[in-house]
Amino acid sequence: MDQNQNYNPNINQNYNPNFNPNYNQNMNNAAPEKAGPSGLSIAALIFAFLLSPIGLILGIVDLFKKDGRTKGLSIAAIIVSIVMGFISFIVCAMLLAVIYPQAARYEQKSRIASDAQLCASVRTAIITSMMDPEVITGSDPGLPAYDEWIYVEDIDDDTDFGKAFEEYIGRDTDEIEGDIQSSYGGGEASGIQFRITNGNDVEVRIDNSDDGNGKQISAGGYNYY
Repeated sequence: MDQNQNYNPNINQNYNPNFNPNYNQNMNNAAPEKAGPSGLSIAALIFAFLLSPIGLILGIVDLFKKDGRTKGLSIAAIIVSIVMGFISFIVCAMLLAVIYPQAARYEQKSRIASDAQLCASVRTAIITSMMDPEVITGSDPGLPAYDEWIYVEDIDDDTDFGKAFEEYIGRDTDEIEGDIQSSYGGGEASGIQFRITNGNDVEVRIDNSDDGNGKQISAGGYNYY
């Protein structure tokens, strides 16, 4: 038989020199393309509602992370974080506007109460000093004149009355005014004054003070305008 009888010169007409028999196998073994949001973007969205600063940071990090995933959730987390942060700021500002004046008034009332107690303590010490035997029988009692307002720091501590007063009050006369807590009209109250009335009653007040009702903080007698 002639070997060239079945020869077909066109049998290789479809031959592709670039054909790779392993191409389909390589395609099957290739890693699948990543799709959908990442865990970081999900966490960013969750934190956007709970702790907006953390959500904002996580959203920005995931947005610029080149991992082949969609970034829609990261963008949403960033937007929500900004909105929630703005809302939180507004709420905090409103609460501060309400709470701060209340706290300031409470603090002032506490200072007034402390100063009223200070006046009462000074009055008690003065009355006790007036009744001290050494003041009553002493050669230099040093009792102030009746109905004359005197600053406590001006009490003469060399007299029997001054010595007794410092003993009962427990400190020097010039140190007592340092215990004044209140401040009024942008400045501090000027000092503690007392006077002995004709009926031997003792009235004590903090000069230039305000008890919240337009009167000076005092103990004994009347509140003075």
